[in-house]
Amino acid sequence: MKKIINRFLSVLLHFFIVSLFFVSHKSFASKNEFLLAMANHQINVVHDKKTTQRLNEWERLIFHSLGMDTDTKLKLVNDFFNKMKWAEDRDIWDAKDYWATPLESLIKNSGDCEDFSIAKYFTLLAMDIPEEQLRVTYVTLENHQGHMVLFYYPKNAPKNDPNNNLEPLVLDNMRPEIEKKSDRPDIRYMFSFNDEGLWLKNNTSTEPDEKNIIKQWSKMIDRIKLE
Repeated sequence: MKKIINRFLSVLLHFFIVSLFFVSHKSFASKNEFLLAMANHQINVVHDKKTTQRLNEWERLIFHSLGMDTDTKLKLVNDFFNKMKWAEDRDIWDAKDYWATPLESLIKNSGDCEDFSIAKYFTLLAMDIPEEQLRVTYVTLENHQGHMVLFYYPKNAPKNDPNNNLEPLVLDNMRPEIEKKSDRPDIRYMFSFNDEGLWLKNNTSTEPDEKNIIKQWSKMIDRIKLE
């Protein structure tokens, strides 16, 4: 995952560099500076007032996370992105399936469940939440509809542990509260992933995506590099 973080955050360096000229926090040197780079870069691109405001709020959210406890970070990020509008890919992107980058979602101010989860995932990484504790997770709802959420594991999730033996917190665009997985009987785990690998249902370890289950992830990462 570190490669993806570095790629994503280095792209964002353009964004935060301007802010660093006005900030004298010598101790502030982490992924935050890189993530915010992209937003600063985009703020200098022509956008309407509301879009610029959202990007500024995103920048402040990450910048001011220094020193916050993890629970506060999770709540702030969950609340921030849950303000976006839910919309289907065909209405936003005129595509059947499109996984947006966090910046794309913020500019559009809308997304589907994958976009909410991805935006929260990368933002929490930039706020120094360890990648091992975050997994984008595909679940099914009680009506058998597919859905994507973000799992946060209070303890690092070892690669060789069965997912079902761990108790993650669920960050979901459909609910304002962050809840334990055991408090969400309405969702059924199918698979999860981050840049370290893919965890299929009932599998005890990561494995390569040989069946191209998450092909949209690679496409989204490629777009991040171009932002």
